[in-house]
Amino acid sequence: MRLAGQLILAFLVLVACDTAGRLVSHWLGLPVPGTVIGILFLLGGLIGLRRVPEPLGRVADFLLAHLNFLYIPAGVGAMSYAALLAEDLWPILVALFVSTFLAMLAAGYAFMAVARLTEKWSRGE
Repeated sequence: MRLAGQLILAFLVLVACDTAGRLVSHWLGLPVPGTVIGILFLLGGLIGLRRVPEPLGRVADFLLAHLNFLYIPAGVGAMSYAALLAEDLWPILVALFVSTFLAMLAAGYAFMAVARLTEKWSRGE
């Protein structure tokens, strides 16, 4: 029973960080999603601890292993707007492919820049 209690407490820590982030985002009117702020709260706590507690790591591993199930509601929601999506299919597809291409291009240039800097650093320049 002790392990179950620790896992429940670890899950509640994740929920508390998420809720705190959402409240801060709402109260301050920030353009940043509350979930992102909650993750920063969690990161700050973990940096303060200088380790990841074992129960928290187990809960996080479980959630990451089953992440695909968390996308089901989003897929169902998208399907409920299928008619609307069909009306604007081409602009959506163009935006999707152009943004993906630009992101890949930016990642490639960033990699090349870091590789050049790393090479210069390793040669002592």
